[in-house]
Amino acid sequence: MRFILILLFPVLLSAQTKFSFVKKEGGFKHPESVCVVDEDNVFIADIGKEMRPSDLDSDGVLYKCPIKSFSDKKKVNKNFKLNAPKGIAHDKTSLYITDIDRIVIVDIATGEKTDEIAFSDKTVFLNDVAILEENTLLVTATNQHDMYAVIIKSKEVFNLSKKSMEGANGICVGTGKVYVCGFANKENKKGHLYEYDLETNKVSVIVDQVGHLDGIKAHDGKLIVSDWGGDFNHGKIWEVDPIDKRASVISDIPDLKSPSDFDIYNNMMFVPCIDEGEILIFKWGD
Repeated sequence: MRFILILLFPVLLSAQTKFSFVKKEGGFKHPESVCVVDEDNVFIADIGKEMRPSDLDSDGVLYKCPIKSFSDKKKVNKNFKLNAPKGIAHDKTSLYITDIDRIVIVDIATGEKTDEIAFSDKTVFLNDVAILEENTLLVTATNQHDMYAVIIKSKEVFNLSKKSMEGANGICVGTGKVYVCGFANKENKKGHLYEYDLETNKVSVIVDQVGHLDGIKAHDGKLIVSDWGGDFNHGKIWEVDPIDKRASVISDIPDLKSPSDFDIYNNMMFVPCIDEGEILIFKWGD
C-alpha cells in the first residue's frame, strides 16, 4: 500500500538557535502526552492515578487548559471514559486519542466523544498517533513493534511495518517519510530511531542505540526526540538531522525524568514527565 504525503517539514531557520528550560507545571498524576491546538486549547492525556498504562481501568483523564495557565486545567472527559490515554493528534475539528486498543475521537469545540475506532486485536498496546492525510491516521503499537494505517471513515486498519520497529513509540510525519521512535530493542535495550519510506514501504534505522525513545516532532527541519535515558532516570532531549543521520543532545537537565509525548508550538516545547506528574516547558530563542 502506498500513500501520498501532503505534509511538509518546516523550513530550516537556524541550526544554532538557543534552547533553554523555562519552567515546570505540576498537579498531574501521570501525564503521557501534550497536544497544543491553539493558545486556548492545550490538551493533556493523563494515564490516571496509578501508573498502569495497559489496564482497562477507566481512570484516564483528558485535561484542557490555556497555554498561559496549566493550573487552570479542566477535565474534558466527564461524559465518557478513558483507560490510559496516550498519543493525541488533531485536525481542524477533532482530537484522535490512542487508548490501549482503540482510538477515541473527541470534538475539539464541545469536548464530547463523537466516535471510536476499535482494534480487533485486543492484545494491542497502542501508543502514538499522527495524521497522514484527511482520512488516514498512522498509529504505533509498542508491544507489536508495528505501525498501522487507520482509515477514519471506514475504520479499516492496515499493518504497514510487519514487526520491523522494535518498541514502536512516538511518530512523526515528514516529507515522504515517517519517523518512529523505538523505546527499546532486544539486543542492548536501547531504542533506535526508524524511518519509514511512504513510497517504497521500507523501514530503515537512521540513528541506532540511542536510549529509551518516546516522543518525536519536527522543528526547523530537524527531528526533536525525548529520551528516558539508558537507566530510565536521566532523560534527554535530542535533536536529530534526518538527512545526515546525526543526533545531538540539546537538554539533559536533572528535571528531565521520563519525558514522554511532547508538543511544540510557537518555538515552545511542552514535555510531560509521566513519572513525576509534571510538564516541563522549554523554548527556542533568546
